Amino acid sequence: MEKTIRILSIVLVAQLLLAVGMSLTGPNLAAAHPNTPLFTLGDKAVDHLTIEGLEGAHVVLAKQGQGWVLPDNGGYPADRTQVDTLLSRLEGLQRGLPVATTPGALKRFKVSDDSFERRVLLAHGDDTLATLYLGSSPGMHHVHARTGKDDAVYDVDFAVYEAPDKVEDWENKAILQFPQDSLETIDVAGLTLHRAPAAAVDKGTDKSAANGKARPASTASWQVEAAGQGEVVNPAGAQDLAGKLARLRIGAVLGAEAKPEYGLDKPALTLSVTRKGGEPLEYRLGPTGKEGYAVLKSSARPEYFRVPGYTADALIKAAARTQLVQAAPAAPAAAHAAAGQPAGSQPGSPEEGAAQPGGSAPGATDRQGAGKGDAS
Repeated sequence: MEKTIRILSIVLVAQLLLAVGMSLTGPNLAAAHPNTPLFTLGDKAVDHLTIEGLEGAHVVLAKQGQGWVLPDNGGYPADRTQVDTLLSRLEGLQRGLPVATTPGALKRFKVSDDSFERRVLLAHGDDTLATLYLGSSPGMHHVHARTGKDDAVYDVDFAVYEAPDKVEDWENKAILQFPQDSLETIDVAGLTLHRAPAAAVDKGTDKSAANGKARPASTASWQVEAAGQGEVVNPAGAQDLAGKLARLRIGAVLGAEAKPEYGLDKPALTLSVTRKGGEPLEYRLGPTGKEGYAVLKSSARPEYFRVPGYTADALIKAAARTQLVQAAPAAPAAAHAAAGQPAGSQPGSPEEGAAQPGGSAPGATDRQGAGKGDAS
């Protein structure tokens, strides 16, 4: 009996040791309840955001007024919508089922302090509100994640590409855009195009037969100065150029320093525009290089911009004189002359010598009289 009690005691001690060991080394799958926020920010709003990636890549975003800027890129404006969307996505993350908590697991799922796909720091001033690690992906649009205050790894609904780690991906690409109806003049190719106020087209809205979508029933008319003799404005060409300028998107910011390789000493295109209540804006566009992009400088900003080659080529084509003016319609006299008709006659009018309704043609009576004389 005493021997049995001793054996049972040893087994009990072994079980206790095993349980303690498992609690220390095994994953703490009950670390937090699923379907709860991955992190909370408290009562402070995020005004600084840092995204770190692989090989030292990182982006710093700072709140400035109602927008966001890139301090490491000269304070260039960031895409506000993109930043707000990311913050909303991060704050809405919910814990899934915990995956693991061991140090080895953190490295395996790429959410450790020195091995991660993304490390996102959300701060208010110098106060870090939350640190988020994003690692490997268990499936489409899912990622392993943990916070800096939690060793548990969770499967969350997020994708790493939603938090890019390159400054270029956060730049405001629409910085040069403006409302097209604010454009008043375009000076290009020795021409000055003036935009007249929009005129109503029929009533209500116009539906395009191509896509069936309703669009405002208004159109702009254009006038041109310095056109050659026999030339008038091409309204479709002027409107196309105005649209391309109003919707112009940059590819990347190159900085505020001019460089010879930009090719702006001999630009492929130079033009200026005037908007309602604004100063003239000048554009200089360099030639498209072997890399497939051109450099653009606008007087609206101190920076030089890279634009894709296809954007540059389309803008150069739209700004060509042949696209902006066309031959004037022929005058009525010239049109009649080209048709072989007298200037005063109308197509289909009775010609001289033609028989008139209810009468005889000139000379018909004489021929009839002569015929009677022969018969007698």
